[in-house]
Amino acid sequence: MKIIKGIAVALLVIIAGCFVFVYIQTHERHRGYSLDLRLPDKNKVSGEIKVGFSSAKIAPLLPDTWKDNDNNAMFEPEKGDSFIDGNGNGKFDAYWLAGFDNKRAANGIHDDLWARAIIWDDSASVVGIVVLDAIGFFNDDVITVRKMVAERIPEINHLIISSTHCHEVPDLMGLWGESNFKSGVNAEYKKLVQEGATEAVCSAFANRKPATLEFAQVDSVPRDLVDDGRRPIVYDEGIRIMKVTDKSNKELMGLLVNCGNHPETAGSKNLMITSDFVHYLRDGIENGIYYDSIKKRDGIGGTVVFATGAVGGIMSGMSCATYDPWLNKTFAGNDNSFDKVRAQGYRFADIILDKLETDSCIKSKNPSITLHARTFKFRLDNPLFKLAASMGVFKRSIRWLSSMRSEIDLLTIGPAWFLTVPGEINPEIVNGGIESPEGRDFEIAPVEVPPFREMMKGEINFVVGLANDEIGYIMPKTHWDSKPPFTYGKKEAPYGEINSLGPETGPELHRQVTKIIDEWKKRSLTVQ
Repeated sequence: MKIIKGIAVALLVIIAGCFVFVYIQTHERHRGYSLDLRLPDKNKVSGEIKVGFSSAKIAPLLPDTWKDNDNNAMFEPEKGDSFIDGNGNGKFDAYWLAGFDNKRAANGIHDDLWARAIIWDDSASVVGIVVLDAIGFFNDDVITVRKMVAERIPEINHLIISSTHCHEVPDLMGLWGESNFKSGVNAEYKKLVQEGATEAVCSAFANRKPATLEFAQVDSVPRDLVDDGRRPIVYDEGIRIMKVTDKSNKELMGLLVNCGNHPETAGSKNLMITSDFVHYLRDGIENGIYYDSIKKRDGIGGTVVFATGAVGGIMSGMSCATYDPWLNKTFAGNDNSFDKVRAQGYRFADIILDKLETDSCIKSKNPSITLHARTFKFRLDNPLFKLAASMGVFKRSIRWLSSMRSEIDLLTIGPAWFLTVPGEINPEIVNGGIESPEGRDFEIAPVEVPPFREMMKGEINFVVGLANDEIGYIMPKTHWDSKPPFTYGKKEAPYGEINSLGPETGPELHRQVTKIIDEWKKRSLTVQ
């Protein structure tokens, strides 16, 4: 009897311990945080708009390097891989690269990573955006940075934090560590990113100047720069641009560039930290296009902030056969060299520079700002995400392992609308083209209609992905396809569902976006 009681007590202790462990991993951080923010306050009147840009480096220092014995881009000591202990502490201080596979330890730095920020201030409202060269940034971490910024500059009413979704940077989510069961996040590096984002935002606020804003749109992107990895073939067409000029001296202050494309062209075997094609896009616009120190095109200066768009369905240039006009050479679809990365980034820069040289920009000398930001909850159905959260592989608030807090924002600046989306959204939800293919898991008509850009009423409509959160893929419910028979004649389940919260994610986001746009319209009519 004593043995049975002892076993029972031991089991209860183990069960209780498991509950405590899971609670610690998934408990609500920033308890009580909720947004239903509307700007401007009805008692404030907008005036002359001021804009500031700034940036802060967020690349880590790599104390150690390593030898990949079998060239498989995975650090596997059991297979003979070894490391050089640069700081002499007797252990491998790895920075695990996000995206693709586990065990991909960084082995050098190709180019700097950045937190790049813009602040808009029209006297009635102060709103900022900071874009990180990162795979993604959870909502809990976004709130942490907002609080850090608020301690220094309480005048900032709202801050949007987005990630480029680069696959060649240190893991900030936890899913790409040395194994499937260990987080890949380096706590010191996450702190560095939080501090860098805060510094970029605060410096941008200090740099505010009276400014003139112009908006432009490139209607489509050449197909050798981006491809759609999943049917139906729908792209986040085009590039949307905001140009900011110092009102006093007419000098360029900076650009905000928005288009949908995974920065992952360097591929899964690359071990160098890099912002991928985004590096060359920004550098080509700012400093010019160079080959072997020979200038091919002048840059225009300023600070370029690149914000990704709808990248769900795997919008990517990695498998594209990309033409380089300066070398008169086409890089094959399976070429993951930095020469190809450069060709893609410089091509984007060239297209944007061409557009800015035309006289087709929409000028807005003194636009006013409105904003509506709201938190809400997504349902969590993905058992792998629940397991990863329970084990501490990724750390974020998940209520009872069934739902998680996220956010959308609707920002307007003069003629431009900016809608933020908290993950990798399929372009069909943004631009239209949802289908009901045979073999789908849910025999229903399309739910996420009309598309977002049809509902948005700006002259230029920016959709910023991976903003204020990263929840994974957001796809139409009629495209959900985890069970046979599979859609479009496929023999196996398509990629995407495994990295999604579940089939209700697309419908829930569409409901929230519809609601926030309708509320904006009603408020606008009331103000008028």
